[in-house]
Parts: sequence; structure tokens; C-alpha cells
Amino acid sequence: MRSFARLGLLGVSIGAAACGGSGMGPSDSRPRVSNIAPNSGTTLGGTAVTIVGANFTSDATVTIGGAPAGDVIVQHPAGLTAVTPQHAMGVADVVVIAGGRQATLTGGFTFVAPERVANALPVIASIDVRGSKPREPAQFADLDETVTVSATVTDAETAVSELTFAWSSDVGTFAGSGATVQWTAPHAAPTPSVVTLKLTVTERYMTTDASGLPITAEQQVLGSTSLRLHDSMTEVGDLAVQFLIDFSKQLAPTFVLRNFSDRCAGTQAEFDDVVQNQKLFVITAFNIGTPRTAVPFTGVCPFRAVFGDACAQVPSRWTSTTKSTGTSSVTAGTDQVTAMFEDDRDRWRLCASDFDGNNSAASLRFKK
Repeated sequence: MRSFARLGLLGVSIGAAACGGSGMGPSDSRPRVSNIAPNSGTTLGGTAVTIVGANFTSDATVTIGGAPAGDVIVQHPAGLTAVTPQHAMGVADVVVIAGGRQATLTGGFTFVAPERVANALPVIASIDVRGSKPREPAQFADLDETVTVSATVTDAETAVSELTFAWSSDVGTFAGSGATVQWTAPHAAPTPSVVTLKLTVTERYMTTDASGLPITAEQQVLGSTSLRLHDSMTEVGDLAVQFLIDFSKQLAPTFVLRNFSDRCAGTQAEFDDVVQNQKLFVITAFNIGTPRTAVPFTGVCPFRAVFGDACAQVPSRWTSTTKSTGTSSVTAGTDQVTAMFEDDRDRWRLCASDFDGNNSAASLRFKK
């Protein structure tokens, strides 16, 4: 009876030892996290960390502050590596899940927001307008003309090709995109006038918000340029016709030549011709026709190869009386008028006038 009693007590003792988790019982297989290094990093994520603990299995996953870490590699049951996720700044828990079980290092990692640095604004250094004709001035266009508009823009942080360009104007139309575009003048508009071409340059770049998380920021800079809009064919044609009407009325020579440029070599000679004509003839009737005008901006008019940015040919007919003899004659032909554009004065002015009569006798009798 005493032996059975001892065996019963021994069984209770073994059971108690097994239940108590003595060194002789099964080990704890739950994962544990004891350390993370480094224990801080940027809110933008991307910090490589090493997590030390125990019972990490090959299927282990990691979250930091509730966001999944990337590139988790279990090196051995006591250590793994990972890359931190993006997260708002502050202290965050590190959680490892392995074999379906979870281990937490409370407040183990601190997300630190990077310094917020605002990009400098883009700089619009200049906006240039150029036509295609050789002597055509800058910042100039005629009705219906297409010109090239180019902006010189710099930016300290963003490539110019990555900036956005938005062009606008009250009249005319733009074609193309980027820093260089085409602008076509309207078919009809008040002239001469000034047109403003506007440019908005937008820069988009990555920065962080107040919590340190990445956001796309946007900033804009505005620029403009003035363009002189002309209807050169009409303006030059009107000047040529007005000159011939004033000449035909035999008004004061200085008034007749009021629309001639003081920069043209032919102006003085034309003045002398007007004075001489009024000295020799009395014009009793005249007819000034519709001008045929061209604005080549080459510096040369095709008739007689004389200087001119624009050329007008005006059919003309005069009936006149020679003062010395009282003889009446009729002169008909084409008056060929040249003009130049005075860029700094933004105006067209006449340069010279050559009359091409239908016969040499008429031209000699009525030289202009």
C-alpha cells in the first residue's frame, strides 16, 4: 500500500513539472521583437533596417506604424532585414507576424520629416517675336501673318522640358507647345495697335506636407510681351495714294512730303522734284488709281532695284499746263513708291517716288 502511494505522488510531481514549463518542457515558439536598428528614419520611407528577435519564420511580414515594410528578408530565426514604408512623422510600433503569430515592439521606430525646401520660381528671361522676312523687325506682325514666339526660361531645380507652358492673347491664335510656338495674327483688327502675348509657366515638383508625407506642389510665374500689329499693305498703299493726291493738288511741298522719312536718301531729291514741278506746271485734273502693294522686307524693291521695305505701284493720270507756254498735256503711267519701316518710331514712312510713264515724251514733259 505504501508503494502505490509513492507512485501516485510521483505522477503528480511530473505532471506539475510539465505544466509549469520547466527547462525540461517544450520551448516557446512565438515570435519576439527585441530591437530595430536604426530606430529612426525619414517619413518618405526607404530606410534599410535590421530587426532582431526570435522565432522568425520564412513567411514573416513586417509593418511599421501599420504600413507594410518592403523587401523583408529573414536572415535567420533571430534576425531579418526590411525597408521602411512612407509614414507620417511620429513614433510607430514595429510588428512582425511569423507563422501566424504576432510580435510587437511598441514605439520602436520614429519617423522624422525631412526639411521642407520650396523650389525657386522659374524665371522668364525674355519673350521674342520674329517674322520670317529678312529685315522684318522684332516684336512685329502684319495681319494674317504667322510669326515665331520664343520664351527664354530658366529654372534652378526643374528641367525646362518638364515645365508646362500656356500661351494666350486677346487676338490671334497660337499653335504648338513648349517654349517656342507659332502665333498667327487675326485677319482683321484695328491697326496699328499693340497686342499683348501672355505666358504662364507652371512648375510641378515633389515636396512634403505638414506631416512629412510626399505631395506634388505646383507654382506658376507669369510673363508677357508686346507685339506691334500692322496692316502694312494698307498703310503703305494709303501713304502712297495720299502723297500723290497732295502732289496733284500742288499743296505746299513740305506738306506733300510730310509722310516721307527723314532717314531716306531719296527724300530730299523728291522734295526738289515737287518744288520743280510746281514751278513749271499747273495740274488741272488728275486720277489716282488703286495701289498694288508688296511688303517683302528685303531692303530692295524690284522696280529699278531701289531701297525699300515695302513697294507700292499706283496707276496715275494727270492733265497739266506748262506755265511758260500754256501748253496742255496728259501724262499717264505708274508711280512707283518705296517705303521703309521706322522700327524705333513704329511707323511706315515713304522713301522715294519714281514715275514710269507710258511713253518717254510724256515722262519728259511731266517729270516727277
